[in-house]
Amino acid sequence: MPSREKLDAFAEETGISLTVDVQPNDNLFQQLIRMRDAGLDLPDIVHLDGFLRPVVAEAGVVVPIQEIVDAWEEADPDGFAQIYGSTWSDGMWDGELYGMANTASMEEVYFRTDWLEQAGVTGEPETWDDVLDFARAIKEAQPDIVPFGWGAQRGNGANLMFSSMSAMGAEFDGSVPDLSSEGAQYWIGFLQTLVREDLVSTEVVAWNEDNMRGGFIASNVGMMLDSAPTSVDAQAAGLEAGTNFAIVPMPTSRSGGTGDGTLVSPARTFFVTADAVERGAMDEAGLVLRMLMQPDVAFELMMAGADPHRTDGVLANEEMVNAWLPIWDEDNVAAFSNQGMFPVDLDFPQAEDVMERLNEFVVSNPDMDPMAIAEE
Repeated sequence: MPSREKLDAFAEETGISLTVDVQPNDNLFQQLIRMRDAGLDLPDIVHLDGFLRPVVAEAGVVVPIQEIVDAWEEADPDGFAQIYGSTWSDGMWDGELYGMANTASMEEVYFRTDWLEQAGVTGEPETWDDVLDFARAIKEAQPDIVPFGWGAQRGNGANLMFSSMSAMGAEFDGSVPDLSSEGAQYWIGFLQTLVREDLVSTEVVAWNEDNMRGGFIASNVGMMLDSAPTSVDAQAAGLEAGTNFAIVPMPTSRSGGTGDGTLVSPARTFFVTADAVERGAMDEAGLVLRMLMQPDVAFELMMAGADPHRTDGVLANEEMVNAWLPIWDEDNVAAFSNQGMFPVDLDFPQAEDVMERLNEFVVSNPDMDPMAIAEE
């Protein structure tokens, strides 16, 4: 949340005093439904995972916000123009704008440059085939570590699966990937190759994101896919960005040539509730959304550990970027600013569950025909 100083300045400027309730659990949708059914007042604004927008919209808990966004653009055209389009595309459902998806967690390729140099490999992986080759080189240079961190434990990592599959060019119908599409077939084969060539842990079915992330930070894993803020923990553990590790955006090309896929990220999203409309608080809610995207507020939140905000107000400012995360260069910013829409619809919770089972099935059957896996 913004600091008390920022909230007080907002109150002085607008006359709006914010009462903030931070919940310890992720079941906010269920809480909102119970509150509504019990006749309790809902907050004016709620902050939820972006993939929940179809269900909260269909449940009538939140309302379209195009009207207040239009007023924002009219009142501050220069500031509004700095906001990335994905902030709004990731807030759409059924042709209407329901949320401000202003922060996102973009997965990147982490790799140990020092171990790769031992194997005679320099540069960056530009394709997914390169990622496999880099993992093979790390295995050659460091045979006692896990070359590539990947986990297939149920209940973990579905967002990474959606993001990596999209980057490889899988076709989606809403949240449901067409596993027979070329990109999805490549994704299945990619995981199978990792297992067949012993590039992942022998206990990959039991691994989750913590195993992957902790292993990289502890120098027991050579590569992984993770979001940029983890680089702070890596450096706190003694790794040096640019010296023995680097991060680059996930490739969008499988084998080279033209791009095959699209970078997408799960986003955290602000919504305005139906109760705000009943209370006549839509204009006030619009001012709060604007405050949350002010560069000084967004920068403060990022420095406190929030995911990057989708605005050039911060990310086009080299000083701010260097203060937040020096490892991010213009390629990272460009990839982040040009992302596509994360694949969601009403089926997302079920698709997420099937995706986790698919992940477990693929790594458990590395020699099975990828199309047979799709049909299964």
